[in-house]
Amino acid sequence: MPIWPMNSTNYFNYPESNLATLLENVERLSKMGTWEMDFISQSIYWSEGVYRMMGYTPFEFEVTFENGLEIVFPEDRMAAIAHMNEALAGEKEYEIQKRLIKKNGEIIHVISKASVLRNEFGVPEKMIGVFQDISEFIITKEKLKKSKTTTQVLLEKLDGIFWEVDASTLEFKYISPQVELITGFTREEWMSEPDFWQNHIHPEDRDQAIYYCDLKTSQNLDHSFDYRFIRKDGRIIWLNDRVKVISENGKPKTLSGLMVDVTAEKNLSLALQDEISLKQNLIQHLPSSIFLLDEDQNFLLWNKKFEEWSECDPKEIHQMKPLDFFEEADRPQIQNAIIDLTISKRPVVLECHMKTKSGKRVPLLVSASRVIYKNQECILGVSQNISELVANKRALEESNKRYEILSKATNDAVWDFDVLSNQLVWAEGFNTLFGFDLDLVKPNLDFFIHRIHPEDRGRIFLKIQEFMKPNHPVSNWLEEYRFLKADGVYAFVVDKAAFIRDSEGRVIRVVGAMQDITERKQYETSLTNLNIKLERNVRELAISNMELEQFAFVASHDLQEPLRMISSFLMLLSSKYGDQLDEKAHRYINFARDGAKRMQQIILDLLELSRVGKPNEARVELNINSILEEVEANFKKLITEKQAIIARPILPNIQGYRTPVLQIFNNLIGNGLKYSKTGIPPKLTIQVKDADKEWVFSVKDEGIGIEKEYFDKIFVIFQRLHQGEEYPGTGIGLAIVKKAVDFLQGRIWVESEVGQGTVFYFTIPKA
Repeated sequence: MPIWPMNSTNYFNYPESNLATLLENVERLSKMGTWEMDFISQSIYWSEGVYRMMGYTPFEFEVTFENGLEIVFPEDRMAAIAHMNEALAGEKEYEIQKRLIKKNGEIIHVISKASVLRNEFGVPEKMIGVFQDISEFIITKEKLKKSKTTTQVLLEKLDGIFWEVDASTLEFKYISPQVELITGFTREEWMSEPDFWQNHIHPEDRDQAIYYCDLKTSQNLDHSFDYRFIRKDGRIIWLNDRVKVISENGKPKTLSGLMVDVTAEKNLSLALQDEISLKQNLIQHLPSSIFLLDEDQNFLLWNKKFEEWSECDPKEIHQMKPLDFFEEADRPQIQNAIIDLTISKRPVVLECHMKTKSGKRVPLLVSASRVIYKNQECILGVSQNISELVANKRALEESNKRYEILSKATNDAVWDFDVLSNQLVWAEGFNTLFGFDLDLVKPNLDFFIHRIHPEDRGRIFLKIQEFMKPNHPVSNWLEEYRFLKADGVYAFVVDKAAFIRDSEGRVIRVVGAMQDITERKQYETSLTNLNIKLERNVRELAISNMELEQFAFVASHDLQEPLRMISSFLMLLSSKYGDQLDEKAHRYINFARDGAKRMQQIILDLLELSRVGKPNEARVELNINSILEEVEANFKKLITEKQAIIARPILPNIQGYRTPVLQIFNNLIGNGLKYSKTGIPPKLTIQVKDADKEWVFSVKDEGIGIEKEYFDKIFVIFQRLHQGEEYPGTGIGLAIVKKAVDFLQGRIWVESEVGQGTVFYFTIPKA
């Protein structure tokens, strides 16, 4: 219901002089003023509020169009003229945010709104408007931008709805939490329905709003427009939508913007068509609550905002006193303020909390002064809801507190450089890591730069200059350099920083964190030295391998020739002079021939060992069954003599090198046949298991077995567990197997029990 109904004594249906006086006091307390431009008389009128806002008296400043344009900030003049021309042409309502230059040179930010009064032919006769000083709000916003959590705080605390949609489908990708407060709908409701926004625009505005948005988007033009929106509770509100078009390859991709509830402003703008109605509606639709008290502290007048904040209806307000609306803790200062007003008659300003009907606490900034209304002294109060300012201040304090805690908790040295004020702040880490007494050292940018090692300083300074350029594409910085500590020793540091920019791309703040990586650098140096040593060892090993190859060549050619000669002459000696030699001589000849034979086998085994790991073949698909058949053919005579059994299933084909695999099976099967129990036919079992990334082979025998203490020694060259004629050998076979498995990048191990037999396991990777 209206605050002042037509039949109510509270309605502002009083002589215009009273309304003018009341409006003048409202203007003074709420930092606003009205103006009129008469196109018939070619005159311009300023209210006292405008003169006061600009710092002039009516006698100091002649209000003309030219003089009025002169006090507009130069960069805003063309926009102001363009907005006025569009309003006069009937293209749009006059509403603009601009900067004005006060008498003392101070620049203030204002919102100017106006309505055009036309005659019956549609010709403009008069333009009536209002200036609202929003400098404090602008300054607060700028301060808030310096906070580390600027973006999130703004999104959550903005007096509007920040949103982002797909340009082609108009489907919402993001919408800020304020949407529920302003429209009544939850974020989920907005996001779940593709045409949600279009479907809730007022039917009379829907087609025009969608057409205008589509047109400007197709032209890649940012735009702003007003329309009526139907809230969830059925109420109709006016929204001002300010849209940013983000294009990719010349085509609109994303739209982002801010929906602001301009219902109050819209209602005020419509009310400007009638001067008296303007003054009534101006009071009614201000974002501040207004009240008027008589000498006995009874409420005479109040506006809708007062009802809204207090949650009381007009009948209840009539029966209440000012102190009834405030908490017990605030009542003494409220009462003292009323006393001060009564005695000194000077205006008072105080912060307090209104207690609503439902028990909520609304933080207010109350300005009050003595005024004359209907020939009696009254108290006029104007209250501003400072919930947003209080929340922003709290958010800023929390941000600073988190910053301090983070600085103490981390091992980093955190720093913060405010470009606009040229102030550099070092956190506790500079004391912890680098030994600076922060009570004595007052750092600045020049001090910081000169702590950098001379060999690194030029590079870092050029990098800083590059990142400070406006609209530099990269905002995150990471550099390593040497930094001079308080004790005069240089530390290696890695410095990470974020360059924060304003809307025009200029750097306004840089926040960074330094880590001491001296130990890491020392480790890297030692690692480099170790790599150098390793490379030297590799070269020496290569030389050793080359010498081993040369030895193998000599062994395979030069050493075997004398052995063959010895064997031949011993055979000749035995055959030609055998009947002349006694049994002892024949035994010595056999010893010599057997030694030569074993020496020749050692040379052959060494030659085979030297060739392991140097296959002259490609990695191919191997038929393991075919390889085992070849091995069995090699041992055919021994298998027949010992009546041996070799059991194996059909084995899979694998990828690998043929020669090493053949060497492995040849030596393991040979060992299984050799170390069998006397008088018992040997039995060997060969199996394979698919173990995901590798094949696991096993060769099992039922021979004499191996004691556990020798499990690791048997793979070492020349390590034999049995001497003499019972189990002849060179001690090289298992060394060949181990080297072949290593070449194939596999593993080998043994399980055995003396008297029960042995199982050799080895793996071959699939890849």
